[in-house]
Amino acid sequence: MRRICFWFLAFFLLGVRFPATVLAQGGTETHEVVVTATRVPEAVRGLPVTVQVITREEIEKSGATNLSELLAQKHTGHLHTYPGLLSSVGIRGFRTDTHGTNIKGRVLILIDGHRAGTGNIAAIPLENVERIEIVKGPGSVVYGSAAMGGIINIITRKGQGKIKPVLSLEDGDYGHEKESFLLSGGFLKNKVGFSLAVRRLRHTDYDIGDEGDHYQNTAYHDEASSLSFTYTPVKGHQLSLVWQYFRAWDVGSPGPTWAPDPDDYKDMLRRYVSVGYDGGYRTLKWHLSYYYVWHRDQWNDPQRAWGYYSTTTETQTQGGRSSLTFPAGLLGTLVLGVDYDRIDLDSYKDTGTAPWNPNARYENYAFFVEERKDLADNLIFRFGMRYDYFEEKILPTRGYTSLISKEENFDHLSWRGGVTYFVTDWLSLRAALGTAFRIPTADEFSGRYEGAWNKILGNPDLDPEKSTTWEIGLDGEWKNLDFGISYFYTNYDDRIAEGFPACVDGDCSWTTFKNVDGAKIAGLEGYLRAEYSWHLADQELRLTPRVNFTFYTKRKIEDERWEEELGSATLPYVSSAHITADLGIEWNRRLKLNLNAFYVGSQKVQDWKDWTSPTYGKNIHKGGFTVFSASASALLLSRGDSQLELYLRAENLGDKHYAFVRGYPMPGRQIILGIKGRF
Repeated sequence: MRRICFWFLAFFLLGVRFPATVLAQGGTETHEVVVTATRVPEAVRGLPVTVQVITREEIEKSGATNLSELLAQKHTGHLHTYPGLLSSVGIRGFRTDTHGTNIKGRVLILIDGHRAGTGNIAAIPLENVERIEIVKGPGSVVYGSAAMGGIINIITRKGQGKIKPVLSLEDGDYGHEKESFLLSGGFLKNKVGFSLAVRRLRHTDYDIGDEGDHYQNTAYHDEASSLSFTYTPVKGHQLSLVWQYFRAWDVGSPGPTWAPDPDDYKDMLRRYVSVGYDGGYRTLKWHLSYYYVWHRDQWNDPQRAWGYYSTTTETQTQGGRSSLTFPAGLLGTLVLGVDYDRIDLDSYKDTGTAPWNPNARYENYAFFVEERKDLADNLIFRFGMRYDYFEEKILPTRGYTSLISKEENFDHLSWRGGVTYFVTDWLSLRAALGTAFRIPTADEFSGRYEGAWNKILGNPDLDPEKSTTWEIGLDGEWKNLDFGISYFYTNYDDRIAEGFPACVDGDCSWTTFKNVDGAKIAGLEGYLRAEYSWHLADQELRLTPRVNFTFYTKRKIEDERWEEELGSATLPYVSSAHITADLGIEWNRRLKLNLNAFYVGSQKVQDWKDWTSPTYGKNIHKGGFTVFSASASALLLSRGDSQLELYLRAENLGDKHYAFVRGYPMPGRQIILGIKGRF
């Protein structure tokens, strides 16, 4: 903690001697307007689908350093989180894929509307993020493949106003050390805006909760930086640039507690850049953008009996977005869009053996149209369609003893419709029905390769995985309350399954892929937010309670073979319920206390502990758990626009022994002390 004392003194002197230009606010855009659901700014209450927004203020209060830590506190969906910066996120029974490009994922992660290039949400830092928009339900009509359960869109900061620097420093248990710097603002009368964030973070190995054992090989280091830049030469026209960098090294990969691995580690490197132009003329609005993501993961095991072992996966994801919004008379307002995405996957092992996935290339050309029609002052109708055309190709891959490069093409049509009815000015009803899909990947579709332990043949007759979802709900804003509740029902069809017998030139030891029945998934979702304040003389007390929940009423597997393999008809890795809650208490804007809790219900998980067990590979019961955390902050210095804040966080306040993934427990109680200077 000596570093905290040193920086406290430095910040204090800076605050006293050099009052700065402005306080860097943690503020955000209004909760009311989002861009993810339709790609154009829309009021949340006018949308027929469920939308959750996590604001900049909530991000800062959470203390989260990456998207995985934030969603654990705020999102009511399954997290599949391992030690070692590896985590996928679920929405309505579907989830992202943590490896490669997320091409096999069923929940889509975006950055400013572009593909993030990964499904590993632990690789996405939060220092330069303005808000997170979560759109639940099928999103393929606007974003194409993988948006079956929903979409999570990370919106970056856009600087404006006076230059606003923020410095912060943290120290804590398990060797937690974090330094971060943010500089944002605008000049030339806000024609030019920028936001720059940098951070460095270190962790040593942690202890398991409830006085558990020391969990060896859970340390890691990372560094991140991000820059967003906007230029508005004239009103209604804006050029933008976003650049992101993330690097993590010596990231421990400890293995499950029943088979610990004290030396495996991972290195990660990720770069993202996008450029865009938004403009308009009278009633026309348009958007043009290009993005590029380069992501590399390298897994290392230096102590194998036959020598050093390393596997590397590199992916390049790039593409363009374009859309035109205009009034179309009796059709209402139309949004027309054209997309292009290209994904290149390159995998290799230093030992020369076969990697997990063969190299592949994906190209996707798409066109979509969505209509909004105001049928009356209180009735909004929407309908949209999207056509996707794909070219997929297996590429030569080092390490495969037998591989045939092959290209396959196919297309798909998605649609979605919905209606919103405003009963009163504070209560609205909504209903939506839509489809989504996940493309067959190149190895599933056209691969033929023989590895050291398997022979797998692609199936060119595969159809995309599909889902059809309907939902109904209501939302209200009454006095100090915001509330809503929804019921959704999803029919998951044509699941792509592997392991079916196949023959090649008389050799029937091969396996292949087939489309099978999927599952039926249904549940209730809701939220309640309130804000209360009391004044006594010149003092103010403010309370802000919030609750979000999801309760599943159906998680039923429809495929008999899948059910037999698992020994259960319950969909695995989907909890019976998720609840997140927090209470904010603020006294005169100088003292703040935030209490947070999240509950993860029981679920079925596959048993991978002992291959001799009769339940090996089958569904077994995993109990639920509740985790509490708390944070407090005090404004120690306020001089002009300069402020000095001291804060304290307690993660896993009850020292709970818990795990999102069986055998991979999370850290026990962790105390973190920090200071933040705004100048």
